[in-house]
Amino acid sequence: MFERDSIFLEFRRLLLVPTVVALLTVAGCGGGDPEPVAATDTPPATDASATDVADAIEPAADDAGSEDVAAAQPDVAMSVDELLSAASSAVAENRLIAPAGNNAFHYYLRVLDQEPRNSAAQVAILELMPLAQGMTEQLIEARSYDEADQAVALLKRAQPSSVVLATLEQRVISYKRADDQRAQAEERARLAEEARAASAAQAAATPPPAPAPAPTPPPAAPTPAPAPPPTQVASTQPVAPAAPPPSQQNSNFELVTRVNPSYPSRALRQQISGWVELEFTITVAGDVRDVSVVDAEPRRIFDREAVRALEAWKFKPKIENGQPVATVARQRLEFSLGN
Repeated sequence: MFERDSIFLEFRRLLLVPTVVALLTVAGCGGGDPEPVAATDTPPATDASATDVADAIEPAADDAGSEDVAAAQPDVAMSVDELLSAASSAVAENRLIAPAGNNAFHYYLRVLDQEPRNSAAQVAILELMPLAQGMTEQLIEARSYDEADQAVALLKRAQPSSVVLATLEQRVISYKRADDQRAQAEERARLAEEARAASAAQAAATPPPAPAPAPTPPPAAPTPAPAPPPTQVASTQPVAPAAPPPSQQNSNFELVTRVNPSYPSRALRQQISGWVELEFTITVAGDVRDVSVVDAEPRRIFDREAVRALEAWKFKPKIENGQPVATVARQRLEFSLGN
């Protein structure tokens, strides 16, 4: 208690000294000889404590450069307590993995950079990791691949050997590949449709060829004398039937592009295997439409990934009488963990 009171009195004394000196100077300028100021034991204004107080009241001009650095990197100069406080605020505002550089996991990892054994940061990361993984899965489902890549990289800094994070990373790659293949297939179908439309338009615009002139009939030959009646009957051998017309071209559908499904993280964690049987329609363009689950074992574990993968498949359509036709087909997709 005595030490705190002493510090408070010293602070007041340092603030009052400049004021007293200024008053004495003004009084001396008012006329007459200035009264001598009695000698005092007050330490000079350059005392270390006075300098601290001055710095607290009016920051030095050199602080402008440090403020620029802090603005560019907000958490560079933050202490462990400040980082933990920022992380708690981010958790309260549901900023676990985004935005980049201003989220809970970023701040907790910065704490561990300064204090690798900080138990508060370690426990928080363990407790928040399942929720952060779920948010990352939502980013992947929404096709926000850039944000998902950033989230996976951030979480892998916290748990580099996590099997779930490795699966999420592979899922991002698989989804990107499936989207690219689907886009390429749609582009090929669009170009083929445009080519067919252009060909049909060109054929409609081309006038039909003019009919060839009828040939001039040759001069009539003299009428021959009537032939005598036949003296024998016709041959009794049967007449060979005319050759049947060639059959039209027919062919069944063929798989052109196959996309393997991703393994669901829940099934991977629980070591679950199974299969899904799907029914779908192959369009005249070879695309897959109207995918539905006929049966599955176990149910509702692999359904979504199986449907998503099958929708990206590409077929050569079935041909009947030389024309492509839509076809309903079935396919079973197996999900198995290799030993």
